Amino acid sequence: MRRVFLTIYMVLLAWIPLSADDLLHERVLTHREQAPLIRSRIQTRFDVILPNLMRRTGIDMWIIVSREYNDDPVFRSMAPLTTYSSRRRTILVFFDRGNELGVERISIGRFDYDGLFSPTNHANENQWTGLADAVRLRNPKVIGVNTSSAWNHADGLSGQQERELLKALGPTYSARVRSAEMLAVGWLETKLPEETEQYRHVMNIAHAIIAEAFSNKVIVPNVTTTEDVVWWMRQRVANLGLGQWFHPSVSIQRRANSSAVSDEDNALVIQYGDLLHCDFGLIYLGFSTDTQHNAYVLKPLETMPPQGILDGLKAGNKLQDITMQYAQLGVSGNEALLQALAHAKRDNLVPSIYCHAIGYHGHAAGPPIGMWDHQQGVPVRGDYTFQSNTWHSIELNVRHSVPEWGGQQVRFALEEDAALLEDGWRWIAGRQTELYLIH
Repeated sequence: MRRVFLTIYMVLLAWIPLSADDLLHERVLTHREQAPLIRSRIQTRFDVILPNLMRRTGIDMWIIVSREYNDDPVFRSMAPLTTYSSRRRTILVFFDRGNELGVERISIGRFDYDGLFSPTNHANENQWTGLADAVRLRNPKVIGVNTSSAWNHADGLSGQQERELLKALGPTYSARVRSAEMLAVGWLETKLPEETEQYRHVMNIAHAIIAEAFSNKVIVPNVTTTEDVVWWMRQRVANLGLGQWFHPSVSIQRRANSSAVSDEDNALVIQYGDLLHCDFGLIYLGFSTDTQHNAYVLKPLETMPPQGILDGLKAGNKLQDITMQYAQLGVSGNEALLQALAHAKRDNLVPSIYCHAIGYHGHAAGPPIGMWDHQQGVPVRGDYTFQSNTWHSIELNVRHSVPEWGGQQVRFALEEDAALLEDGWRWIAGRQTELYLIH
């Protein structure tokens, strides 16, 4: 019966609307309000970012072929909010006409995607002919297409579409085709200053949802389960009209001799003295977030967590600082990983580092700093160097001995999104330096 009442409580709580005075503090924009912001930034990215990237990679024509239900990973970053997916077959062509004229944007078909592209008005069955005509007219030296063995985000051209593309281009222009993998990576990872400001708003919303989830508004010790919190977070995001790129998780660590209580669904009941951890990823304004925060459930008469728990969080913060110290512009992800791990071990930390790029995708294009199962480096992608105006999810953990728990090794996992700018690192919306406290 207790579980029935709790379920009703959680459902009702999830449907309480958030106001400007609630924990969010910032209002979630409606889709109508988001649409012009997204379109404007795409236009600016085309004008400011794309020409430099095409010249840096030596590609004067970039062809992106995307099909309905099989979108190229790059396509979403170029599509306005009013476009849900590719239309039958979408063929986008970018042609660099030089410094004065800039990059021409062509849609081989009938759709202009909210005025961002000039359409050629070819019917679907005539698109390949239209593409061939557009290529011959412009006579590019190097044609880039999205194929890659190492970068998922740059491998959006399907085998069938590649065969049809090469057939349409003919032998002369097919010989000029090469992978545009680093152009695709550069396009996805590079951000405008105004994008970073928009992302700060997105991160503030993500942090506020976590703060609410890790509070007594949601958690009743000895009653609420980890699954209750997980589904509360999932529903809260849905009620706000936002998206998620993975299912949230909430886990518990507690003193080894404590009893673990499960409900009928085998979810752990949250108890006094528990250390809680969540992993949460939001999608809003076209951006993905990735955050791992921690909370402590105070025991009766406790006013703060055990010192060993507080010291463990500080050790995690120290590993964040060490990691970012070595992940600098021009340094590869693998170099940063090995140097940061060596430094951390010299400082008597027990580290594991597995950072990744963040932005248009959750696991986004850019250099990784390790993976949980690749602590010696990541092949190919880990050799890519850090670029300016990029975003990264600083994800890691340390294992720390907690004296108050009998010297038990406790895992402190943290994840926070940060921007690497010309003058160094900046946290997008701060980082967790204090535990959420639940009474």
